[in-house]
Amino acid sequence: MNLAGLDKGRLLLMGVSGGADSLALLHLLHGAGCPLMVCHFNHRLRPEAEADAAFVAGAAEKLGLPFETGSGDVAAFAAENRLSVEEAARKLRYSFLFQQARAHAAQAVAVGHTADDQVETVLMHFVRGAGLSGLKGMLPRTILVEFDPEIPLVRPILDLWRADTEAYCREHGLAFLTDASNADPAYFRNRLRLSLIPELEGYNSRFKEALLRSSQALQGDFDLISGLVETAWSRAVIETGPGFVAFDRAALTGLTLPLRRALIRRAAFTLHPGLRDVDFEALERASSLPPTSVDIAGGLHLFNEGGRVYLAAPDADLPGGDWPQVTGDPSQVWEWEEKGRLELADGLTLKGEIRELAGDRSFTPGDEGWVAEKGFSAWLATDPTGEGLRVRTPRRGDRIEPRGMPGKTVKLSDLFINHKIPRRLRARWPVVCVGDEIAWVPGLRVSERFQGRPGPHTRFWLIVVKRERGGE
Repeated sequence: MNLAGLDKGRLLLMGVSGGADSLALLHLLHGAGCPLMVCHFNHRLRPEAEADAAFVAGAAEKLGLPFETGSGDVAAFAAENRLSVEEAARKLRYSFLFQQARAHAAQAVAVGHTADDQVETVLMHFVRGAGLSGLKGMLPRTILVEFDPEIPLVRPILDLWRADTEAYCREHGLAFLTDASNADPAYFRNRLRLSLIPELEGYNSRFKEALLRSSQALQGDFDLISGLVETAWSRAVIETGPGFVAFDRAALTGLTLPLRRALIRRAAFTLHPGLRDVDFEALERASSLPPTSVDIAGGLHLFNEGGRVYLAAPDADLPGGDWPQVTGDPSQVWEWEEKGRLELADGLTLKGEIRELAGDRSFTPGDEGWVAEKGFSAWLATDPTGEGLRVRTPRRGDRIEPRGMPGKTVKLSDLFINHKIPRRLRARWPVVCVGDEIAWVPGLRVSERFQGRPGPHTRFWLIVVKRERGGE
């Protein structure tokens, strides 16, 4: 029994099904003097489920241990969430166990997984096409972030075979339950155990032992590779947020294909801890960093955007970075006063005011605290008797007569494409107009007609997209 990392003086929560594996572990832990709490989850899948819960409660009572039980409609949960019954049962069971562990301040959740479970798990991953993370199998101690980011799951008898636990129960007079559903070929794991493994043992009578040794060797390889992935992650990831991980495209491109694959896989599990695995073919497509979006798993998709590569959920609130974005109702039109100010997203502000130039244009947008990056400030000249400035978002069919191209207009949509503006940012880009005519698209182009030539009847506007400094 492996008790590494456990404090024998702290409470350990034990998930007990009533089978030989969990009862043997319960008896072993109790004999080792560990403070225990017994928990049982009723999946409500079999007629005898209530009797099984009562059996486990009796086993806990015989040992003088506290007992908690929970239940859930696994079949309904599976249907609602489009999960297999096996996966739905796992989610509900672990949710219950970790909720109890948190409520009772347990140091860990212990389960009775054995070497047989390990072999079945590794073979299941192999058949489904998993990578190294799946082929290494289960770990004796792990954090399941999906259920709790701090409390570990421990498997103290992962090196014992199911035959060993049954022999232990018989030797110590422990009655145990036999789950009839374990013989139902409708379940994938059962088909592996009942059909595929015996078939493979026809080629190698010690197939299970061989596969177990392979998984143990791969665990060492996985630890080695994990160190490389950690280093690459720190160099390639430039931002993370709710629902997204952003990679530096140049840094990601400079990595080997296996490392890119590993980073994307890690990002997927970071964003979606409930994923059991990521399809290898999807990882291969994503790792090539194609120009089009690639679906990974669980609704996550990978796409390129300028110098970044995003892995994001459908509802991710992706950053606008230094690109200007209006907030609120995108159909709104903001009429500009003599001194106008519009708060944009991510701490940016669009400011504008009338300036008297007295025949010269020596004033520059960088004066008097008007801080703006190149392309984000403009002088606009308008007719004092004409229409005033207004700010709106792009509309279908918008065109602008760019400065330096008199008499020629270009589509605003083409302007966005030529400047490689991400599609998701175009709908909320601020457009400064005189009446209905576009005078300036911040960061992109000023109109030829409003570029600011002095005249006898000219009103000059200084318009700037700026980031506020402290105290301004």
